Amino acid sequence: MIAIKKTDIFENATTLLLFSLIFFEIIATMMSFEVVQFAFRPSVIVLILYLYWRTSTARNILFFVPFVFLLVTSVCILFKDQYIVMIGLISVAIHRIMLIYFIIKLNKIKDFIPILIAIVPFISIFSHLLYLADEIPARSFYPLVIQNVLVSVFAAVVLSNYFMNKNSNTAWLSIFGLLSTSLYFIVFIEKCFLSSLPPTYFTPVGMILFASSYYAFYKLVRESERTNTYQTS
Repeated sequence: MIAIKKTDIFENATTLLLFSLIFFEIIATMMSFEVVQFAFRPSVIVLILYLYWRTSTARNILFFVPFVFLLVTSVCILFKDQYIVMIGLISVAIHRIMLIYFIIKLNKIKDFIPILIAIVPFISIFSHLLYLADEIPARSFYPLVIQNVLVSVFAAVVLSNYFMNKNSNTAWLSIFGLLSTSLYFIVFIEKCFLSSLPPTYFTPVGMILFASSYYAFYKLVRESERTNTYQTS
């Protein structure tokens, strides 16, 4: 009981630190402190990884792998070198693939027909937006197509699970799916349609969605471990 209480106290304190970080990052953005802004995403990732490491007894490797690739992406986007940016794009694609795989494993999904059906509206929306966009550099077109497909598959997995496989994970998975898809949608709109606007219009919202979505993912995995809904690797 004491160990459980200590874990809860640590989790609550770290959660408070995480959302305090969001507040300070928004202030830094408003004041154009770029060095602090660049450290935000890596800091959030490391904090969530540490939180999971300290609170979980399972410490599933499938939790860490997507975050490692996300961390690589967060570092790569700080550079302007074409090859480093390409590494970042490959890393974020692997990150999304690993997330999809982990969620399928987490919820023991075996029927993929609902997922294939649920993909259709997301693919249609992102394809239409991509067709309308006129600010996309030629070299970014195909990576963007790949990201659109992966995000559509991810959203379809979450949506189909909500209707077909309700369990104790459903709430956190739905929150994670909604926040993550919203984050991608906002970034997509910003980069493809509203790139002329200053970043202060979108960066604070992106920070909130980024930290909140991956915190929801952490809660999703911890809830799964508590209810023994999957076997650890």
